[in-house]
Amino acid sequence: MNKDVQHRMMMNVVDPEEIRVAITHSGRLEELYIERGGGEFKYGNIYKGKVQNIEPSLQAAFIDIGGKKNGFLHVSDVVPPFGGYDDILKKKKRKAPGKGKKPSIEDMLAPGQEVLVQVTRESVSTKGPSLTTYISLPGRYLVLMPAVKKRGVSRKIRDEQERAELKAALDMLNPPGDHGFIIRTAGMGQGKEELENDLDYLLRLWDAIVKRTKSVKAPSTIYQESDLVIRAIRDYLYGDIEELLIDGGEEYERAKEFLHQAMPEFEDRLHLYTYSEPLFHYYGVEEEIGKIISRTVNLHSGGSIVIEQTEALVAIDVNTGKFRKGDSTRETILAINLEAAEEIARQLRLRDLGGLIMVDFIDMESAGDRKKVEERMRVAMRRDRSRATVLPISSLGVMEMTRQRFRQSLRGTLFTVCPSCGGSGLAKSPDVLALEVVRRLRAMLRERSGSLTVFLHPSMTLGVSNSKRGAISGLEAETSSIVTISPDESLALDAMRFEWDSEHRDIEE
Repeated sequence: MNKDVQHRMMMNVVDPEEIRVAITHSGRLEELYIERGGGEFKYGNIYKGKVQNIEPSLQAAFIDIGGKKNGFLHVSDVVPPFGGYDDILKKKKRKAPGKGKKPSIEDMLAPGQEVLVQVTRESVSTKGPSLTTYISLPGRYLVLMPAVKKRGVSRKIRDEQERAELKAALDMLNPPGDHGFIIRTAGMGQGKEELENDLDYLLRLWDAIVKRTKSVKAPSTIYQESDLVIRAIRDYLYGDIEELLIDGGEEYERAKEFLHQAMPEFEDRLHLYTYSEPLFHYYGVEEEIGKIISRTVNLHSGGSIVIEQTEALVAIDVNTGKFRKGDSTRETILAINLEAAEEIARQLRLRDLGGLIMVDFIDMESAGDRKKVEERMRVAMRRDRSRATVLPISSLGVMEMTRQRFRQSLRGTLFTVCPSCGGSGLAKSPDVLALEVVRRLRAMLRERSGSLTVFLHPSMTLGVSNSKRGAISGLEAETSSIVTISPDESLALDAMRFEWDSEHRDIEE
């Protein structure tokens, strides 16, 4: 192990409930993947499901795949004409839509029909997983797509000559004509033997899936993706990674065996981490993870970006702070926007933020400056393994982006919604809460008199009692009642509960 290594992959597996994979470049955290145990419907898993119901207004079907939540299958993710895989699934004879007519979800699927589906996006919040019938099986160098017949090269390979060479290499393998194949970026520079071995592995895997699909009843799990350890090695271990460290003996042995079978050229880069200091602490990753949870990210120059996340939209604001460069305001604005573009691309990767992303850059009057920031963002986003679209900056300085996300964001993985504020990050002030207590007392005591206890969070009881002593005493005298304010640690900071002495009555806000 050499601390001066520039590009390193680290796997923290000592806690079986959570596996973490970090990739660092020059000591800086560039990619982070976290997988917790216990979740159902993982991205990439394949299920034999059954159509529960059709929603024509959504042009979608809800599929029972054996869990608490049904999966969502949009018409665009259904292999025409009836979901595909006719040779391995029981299908009712149905009339195909007329020629030239775009089939609707009702034409393609029917309640009770069996379908073979793959998870394209894991469950988020109250939503079930998103599904597709276009199955794809990733190997180290190739991707097998049994529902289509096209052959191609990964979109991330942009050089036309490289694309042509890889397409020719794929054709030389002479893969089965009834399946589609794509060469992944890891396939660049590989020989015919390595590609053939990967092809054979994928064909054997698909044969096993076919046999299992025929032998089980829906709903059933047909294929489960490898855990994060093997998946990260398969998908993220490229030639520029100089060292792979794992801090668990059993996982180290599994990784060693996988590398020996699939990627022997990387065997000598694998090391078991045995130091007493935790792996992520030793290399400073733990501190970096703490930073990426924060709403505000400070830039090296003194500026900052502020990230606000909702379920479907991410808003990012760029601030100059104390940063100054050169003698002109224009130079300062351009410099900090360029730095912010780099950091925003990094934060999107680390936090796995997706959906619609709005970036409010500092306003730039020069069209040339806006072009420079746009290009910097596009170049920075090329490192991202998720598909992203970057639109030009508007005259108001706002850039619209989209980024595909397959799993929960880092925030969704690590946190749950605060029961006190419901995720808003806000709680009522003591003064506002005290006024609400008085208003509720006034309404309740005018309907009925007697002995009434108000339960509040312990930190609020003394303040409310003191600040509203006169108002509460006046209500007691006016209604011939007794009001007691008592602490209840189970309540949220701005919640309240009212209880009459003769009957139990809960009112929480």
